[in-house]
Amino acid sequence: MNWKDLIKPPPAEGYIKNSSNLVTALFILAGILYYPTNGYGAVIALIVLIGQKVLLAQTNKDFTEMQLAEKQFQATQNSDYLRFIEARATQMLRDNKVLSEKGKKELERLLSIVKNHLA
Repeated sequence: MNWKDLIKPPPAEGYIKNSSNLVTALFILAGILYYPTNGYGAVIALIVLIGQKVLLAQTNKDFTEMQLAEKQFQATQNSDYLRFIEARATQMLRDNKVLSEKGKKELERLLSIVKNHLA
């Protein structure tokens, strides 16, 4: 991950909620409190920024894998692909608290496919 990728804001309509406003506010607050906190505010803002990028990358990877599994199921009718989709989607709904509406709708769509074919 290079510096340009780190500071580039995520797309407005992605699978997770955009926290760029929070990161910007943290950087402003870190700038104001830089001397009283000995720079720790900037470190915290950087950690949040990096965390956002890692979460975005992992979420996009998970959705790509589930969509590929859907295509593989359609091609092979192997139900293991559906079980993978079900396990990953359920885990994401349980663990990822910053999913956007787009992400939730996509997970619901994938889970409905699983329900229709495994029922």
